[in-house]
Amino acid sequence: MSTLRRLLRLRFWLLTATVVATIAALATFAGIQATVAEVRARTAPAVLEVVAAQDALVKADNAVVTSFATGQVELIGPGERHQSELVIARQSLTQVAEHNAAGTEGSRALQVVEGLLADYANFVEQADAHYRQDDGRMLGTADLWYASRLMHQPENGILGRLGALAELQHTALRDQLSGGWLAVAVVPLWLLPALALLGLLGYAQFRLRRKFRRRWNFWLLGATGLLIGMIVTTSFAFGSASDARDAGGSVDTAVASWREGTAAGAAQGRPKLVELLRAHCGQDCGGVVAELAAGVPDGGAAPPGSTGDPADDGGRIDDQLDSADVPAFAEYLIAGFGLVIAGLVVAGFHYRIEEYRFRS
Repeated sequence: MSTLRRLLRLRFWLLTATVVATIAALATFAGIQATVAEVRARTAPAVLEVVAAQDALVKADNAVVTSFATGQVELIGPGERHQSELVIARQSLTQVAEHNAAGTEGSRALQVVEGLLADYANFVEQADAHYRQDDGRMLGTADLWYASRLMHQPENGILGRLGALAELQHTALRDQLSGGWLAVAVVPLWLLPALALLGLLGYAQFRLRRKFRRRWNFWLLGATGLLIGMIVTTSFAFGSASDARDAGGSVDTAVASWREGTAAGAAQGRPKLVELLRAHCGQDCGGVVAELAAGVPDGGAAPPGSTGDPADDGGRIDDQLDSADVPAFAEYLIAGFGLVIAGLVVAGFHYRIEEYRFRS
C-alpha cells in the first residue's frame, strides 16, 4: 500500500472516530440532562405533591372531628382549618395531575381519589347540616363516621389510595434515576468512542513520527488536548446524574418521614370520634363503636410522628435538583470541540497528503 493511501485511510478513520465520539458525547450529555430536567419538573414534584395531599387531608379530617367534638360545629361548621386543608389537598392533587409520571394507571388512580374526595366533602356537609338540628345529632355523627371511614379505610379509603398513587409516582422516579440515560451502561456507550479516538490520535502521532522523523505533529497534539476537554465537559453530565440521585435519596427520606407523621396524625382523631359515637349513637351503632375503638392505642391518641415541613422538604429537594442542572451551553461546547478536532485532524495531515499527491 502506498504512503498516500495509508495517510488518507488514517485520516478517514480519525475523522470517523471524531464524528462518532462527538455524537456519543452529545447524545449522552443531552440524554442525562433531559432526564434530570424531567425529574426536576415532573417526577419528583408528583411524588411530593401526593404525600403533601395525604398530609393535608389527615389534618382536614382531624380538624372537622375536633370541631364536632368541641361543639364548635354549631357555631362555625366544620371550621376554617378543615376548609383550608381541603383546599391545600385539592391544589396538591391538581399539581399531581399536571406532573403525573405514572402514565394511564396514575391518571386512573387520581380520578378515583378525586371522586372519593367529593363524596367525603358531601358527607361532611351532611354531618354539619344534621348536627345543627336538635334531633339530628345522631344522624350527623353517623355522617361524620361515614366521612371518616371513607378517608381512613386501609385499602379503598382516600388515604390508602393516595398511598398507592404515591408508590406509583415513586416507582417512576426510581426507574428514571436508575435506568435510561442514568443507567451505569451509559458510561461505556460514551467513553469507549472517546478512548478509541484518543488511541487513534496516539497511533497517528507514532506513525507520522516514524515516517517523517518529526517528534510531534502539533495539529494532532492540539486535537488530543481538545478531546480531553470534551471528555471532561461530558463528564459533568455524570456529576449532574449523581446529584439527581442524591436528590432522589432526599425524596425517599422526606416521603418516609411524612408517612410516619401522617400515620400518627391519622390516629389522633380516632379517640374523639369514638367518644362522639358513644355520646350520640350509643347502642344504635351496633359494633361500629367497638370496631373503631379497637384501633385506638391504649392511652388515647398516638403521639405525633417526626415529620418535616412539606414546604421545607420540597424547597430543599428543588435546590438539590437545580444544582444538578448543567448549563445548556455545554452542549454547544461539546459540538465545538468535535468540529475543531476534525479541523485539526485535517490540518495535521494536509501538508503530508499534498506532498505525496504532488509526487504522484
